[in-house]
Amino acid sequence: MRNILKIFSLLLISLTLIACSGDKKSSAEALDLKDGTYNGESNPDERGGIVKVSIDVKDSKISACTMENLDSDGKIKDENYGYSQNEGLYNIAQKAINLAASYPDELVKAGNPEGVDQISGATESYKQFIEACNSALQDARK
Repeated sequence: MRNILKIFSLLLISLTLIACSGDKKSSAEALDLKDGTYNGESNPDERGGIVKVSIDVKDSKISACTMENLDSDGKIKDENYGYSQNEGLYNIAQKAINLAASYPDELVKAGNPEGVDQISGATESYKQFIEACNSALQDARK
């Protein structure tokens, strides 16, 4: 009987912790922002690429976001990015670009850069995207 109570107690504690933990998106507070359009840019990555964002704020909330993922020459990383490398590296580069393309929509849904989840395979773009967003929103905060 005591073992059953111990197991039940552990199960109850585990379920409580899971329920209270929530996901990153729901725990990130929406920011209170001034309406307008704000632009931001990341620092260059190890290869010299940068991320630029434009964030629209309406009714004190992020309503739209666009991102430019640029290579060291200032060109948008597109279907040709990484083509000069071997096929394996090209495929990795293309996967990262495609995965990172979802970050702007995730920002709008989350309402806060802290609520955007990092995607495995697009880690560097994530870091730069968040940096660019924080730069853009610096002047938007009330």
